[in-house]
Amino acid sequence: MKNTIKTLVALCALAMVLSIVQSCENDVPENSEETNAIEVTTKATEYSSELSFDESSVLSLDGFFASVPNGKLIQEHLQLAVGSGKDAEERYLWSLHRLRDQKNLAESIAMLYQKIPDQNYLYRTMLIETLKELRTEEALEFLYEIASLNIPRDTAPENPEIDTRLDEIIIRITAVEGLGILAKNKNEVAEKMLFRLTTHEDLTVRQMATRNYLQSPLGNVEEKMEMLYERLPKNEHWYITTKATDIRKVEHPDMPEEFEIKLNETKETPKIR
Repeated sequence: MKNTIKTLVALCALAMVLSIVQSCENDVPENSEETNAIEVTTKATEYSSELSFDESSVLSLDGFFASVPNGKLIQEHLQLAVGSGKDAEERYLWSLHRLRDQKNLAESIAMLYQKIPDQNYLYRTMLIETLKELRTEEALEFLYEIASLNIPRDTAPENPEIDTRLDEIIIRITAVEGLGILAKNKNEVAEKMLFRLTTHEDLTVRQMATRNYLQSPLGNVEEKMEMLYERLPKNEHWYITTKATDIRKVEHPDMPEEFEIKLNETKETPKIR
C-alpha cells in the first residue's frame, strides 16, 4: 500500500513539473538577446548568497553587494560562476561580457573585496578571479595591492581540515595571474609590477610572478633572466626558466607495493570556509 501511494505522489509531481516546463516554453521572448539576459538573471537568483560555515553559523552577504555600484550584477556573476549544467559555461561567459560593459566595475569589485570579512575565502577568491578575467587596466593597482600583501598565519592551526594560509596564497597568485594577463598584452606597468613581486616573501608568489614576468613579450628574455639570477638567491634559480616541465621526465620516488590506510575516526562534520 505504501509503495502504491509513493508511486502516485511521484507521478503527480512529475505531471506538475512537465506542466511548468511547457508553460515556460510557451512564454519565451522572441528577442534572443533578451531571452539570454532573462535566463542568466533567473538562473543567478536561484542561488542563495549565503555561505554556511557550520550548522549554527550562516553569513549573509546580500548587504555587502547592495552597498556598492553594480553590486547586483557582480553578485549574479559570482553565483553563475559556481553554476552547473550543459549551458553553465555559456551563461558565465555572457555574464562576464556584461560586466566588461560596465563603467568603473573594477573599482566596485575592489570596494566589495574590502568590505567582505577576511574569513570568507571563497568569495574573496572569486572576486579576484573576476577582476582577473575582466582584463582591464583599471584593475592594475588593486591586483598589485592584493598580490603584494604578506601571507598571514594560519588562523586555525589546530584544525587539519582547513589551511587559511593556503587560502590566502591562492588569492595572491590569482592576483598575480591577473597582472600576467595584462603583461602578456604588452602592458608595461603590469610587467614592472610582476618584476617587483619576484621578491615577495612567499615562494609560491615569487614563482608565479617570475613565470608571468618571463612570459611577457616585452623586452629581451635572456636579459630578463639575467636580472632575475642577480635578484633571486641561487637555491631558487631552478624556476627561472621559460620551459614547461615535462612531468614524464621528473624523477618520482619509489612507491611501496602496499599502502597503510588510516581511517579518520573523528565524528565531526568537515567545515567549509
